[in-house]
Amino acid sequence: MSQTQDRAEQRNPARGATAAPNLVVVGEPASPVAEAYRSLRATVKFSGLLPPLRALLLADAGTGGQHTTVSANLAAALALAGDSTILVDADLHAPRLHELFGLANEVGVGEWLTAGDATAPLPLRESGLPGLRLLSAGHLPVGGRLAPSDLLSGEAGAWLLERLRQEADFVVLDAAPLPETADALALAARVDGVLLLVRSGTTKRATARRAKGALERVGAHIVGAVLTDASGRLRG
Repeated sequence: MSQTQDRAEQRNPARGATAAPNLVVVGEPASPVAEAYRSLRATVKFSGLLPPLRALLLADAGTGGQHTTVSANLAAALALAGDSTILVDADLHAPRLHELFGLANEVGVGEWLTAGDATAPLPLRESGLPGLRLLSAGHLPVGGRLAPSDLLSGEAGAWLLERLRQEADFVVLDAAPLPETADALALAARVDGVLLLVRSGTTKRATARRAKGALERVGAHIVGAVLTDASGRLRG
């Protein structure tokens, strides 16, 4: 994106942006934090990697829940650049993305996976930000025999990723933190790249190493790390 486009985006981020004012790229587009997200966007869009990073997983190595904020702002930044983007809440343990956009979590990933129908319509929701749609987590059946990681790693999980790729320029997936759950590992080998999230002063070195090692063992393509500080701001 050119400097002229960036300045225009900072003045008027998008029509309908009030739907997500708590996203820094929308509510504070001229801030250093928003600029850091735009830098992260540029890294994703112009990495030069093959295959291109069209489906990206944000894997949390103990940031204290900041993965939701980072994934939402990255997805919003991509949409603000004119790229059709789908943000997926694959955290079936503690979903929060729908709350950021003021939407209900009535149906989503859980229902689609358990239906077992590759042709079923995706329950995508408009986020209120042009170019950005949300697939919320939804719910799993009460007393179901399969854990979230079982569903995400199964055939239905593969179908879901294939369908999402067909629907948008970019797909950003948010998952439950490592190493507490295996959900991110179930998705990691199927996406084009993984960003490992760590938090300065909070994430223990051993925790980050375990998370990185676990991702590498499943064949994940780790394209970089995102460091946030104690206030949740991006450091790099």
